[in-house]
Amino acid sequence: MADVIMPKLGDAMEEGKIVRWLKNVGDSVKSDDPIFEVETDKTNVEVGADISGVLEWIGYAAGVSVPVGKPIARIGDGSNVDKTIPTAASAPVVASAPEVVVAPAEPAAQSSPVQSPVATAVASDGSWKPFGDSLACALPEGLGGSASVSGEPVVLELSADTSHIKASPLARAIAAANHVSLSSIQAAGPIKAADVEALIAGASASTTPASPVNAVEVQEYNAMRRTIAKRLTESKQQVPHIYVTVEVDMEALLTVREQLNRNAGGAIPKVSVNDLIVKASACALIEVPVVNSKFDNNQRIISKSAHIGVAVSLPDGLIVPVVKNADALSVRNISRTVKQLAEKARSGKLTPSEYSGGTFTISNMGAIADVENFAAIINPGEGAILAVSGTRTVPAVVDGAIVARRRMKVTLSADHRVVDGSDAAMFLGAFKRVMENPVELLA
Repeated sequence: MADVIMPKLGDAMEEGKIVRWLKNVGDSVKSDDPIFEVETDKTNVEVGADISGVLEWIGYAAGVSVPVGKPIARIGDGSNVDKTIPTAASAPVVASAPEVVVAPAEPAAQSSPVQSPVATAVASDGSWKPFGDSLACALPEGLGGSASVSGEPVVLELSADTSHIKASPLARAIAAANHVSLSSIQAAGPIKAADVEALIAGASASTTPASPVNAVEVQEYNAMRRTIAKRLTESKQQVPHIYVTVEVDMEALLTVREQLNRNAGGAIPKVSVNDLIVKASACALIEVPVVNSKFDNNQRIISKSAHIGVAVSLPDGLIVPVVKNADALSVRNISRTVKQLAEKARSGKLTPSEYSGGTFTISNMGAIADVENFAAIINPGEGAILAVSGTRTVPAVVDGAIVARRRMKVTLSADHRVVDGSDAAMFLGAFKRVMENPVELLA
C-alpha cells in the first residue's frame, strides 16, 4: 500500500490544483499509469502511479488545490476500497445577521437638482446572508424607500420624500414619468406642469449628471498567474536591477536571414529573427560569462553553458521554455527546438525539464507590436534578461551620410549583485558585433 502525494513539479511550486482524475476508485493501475492531471504554476501535467495495484481511495475532488507533499489518494491491494466521494469545498460558515449601513445623500446646492440618495446594506463580514424577506432600516429624515434581501448583495434605492412640496397632480405625474425630482424645481408658487416640462427641456437650471456605473470584470488567477505575480514581485523587490540599452543595425542580419530561408521548407526549418537573437545571445554569454551567472548565498555561480529561456505568451499567462546548450547548436537546430518548445507550451504539454534550468532569458516583443524599447524583469534564479524591441526603419548616419536603416533596440536587465555596468556593456558589445556580422552566427 502506498499514498499518492501531490508532487513538487517545479522549484517554485507550493501547491497543485487537481484538474481531473484519470482513474476511479476501484480501478486497477500499473506503475507509471497516469492517474490524475495537476495544474502547476507552469502547465498541466499528468502524474503516474509509483506502484501497481488498485486505487483504493481518492481524498480530493477535481478543482481543489492541495499543498505539495500531502496525500491525495491511496494505492493498495484492493482490500480496503473507500468509494466515499470527496467534495470540492467545505460548506461555508453562516455569519450572524448583517449590519446595515446607510450612506446619507450628498448635500445639493440650492440651484441644483437633488439626486436620489443611495444606501448600501453590508454584512459585518463583507457578505450577505438570508435572514428574512425584507430589510427595515432607519432612514434619514425626508427619505423613503425599501428593498428585499435574498442572500445576495443589494443596493437600497432611496427616493426623496416630496409630499410636502406643493404641485399640481399633472406636474407630479409628468415628473414621475420622467424621473424628475420636484425638489429640484424652483417656482414662485405651486409647481405646474409647465415648470416640469421646462426643466426637462433644459430651460431651467442644468441637471447634475448621475455618477456613471463602473462595470468591472473580476478574473480569478490560476496557478500560473499567481506564481508570475509572486515571483516577479520578489524579483523586483529583492534583485537590484541595472539596465543598459544598445541599438543594433539589422541590415546585414536580415539579408542573411532572407538567404537562409530562400530554400527552406519541409525538413529544413525557416529561421526567424528570434532564432538568430538566441544564437547571438549564446555567443555573447560564452564571451562574457559573468552575465551567464546567478547570485546565491553571497556567491556568484557562473554556468559554463548557455541555457536560454524564450518567453512564450499564453492566453492565461507566460511560460519560458529553455533551449539547452544553445551555444553548441546551429541556427537551424535552434529554430527547430524553439518551434517544438513553443508548440508544446501553447498546447500545455511542456515537461518540467523543458521549462527549468535556464541561465538567461530573452523576452521579444518585436513580433507583437512596433515597440521602440522596453525593460524586462529578471527571471528569478538567473542573472540577466534581454528585452528585444521591434525592428524599425530610422534615419541613421552611415559613412557620413544620413540614410534610412533598419535598426533594433535591446535592453539588458542584469542583477547588479553579479553583473557590473562594465560587464553589461561588454555583453551588449559582443551581442551587437555578432548581430551586425552574422557570418559569426553561422560559423
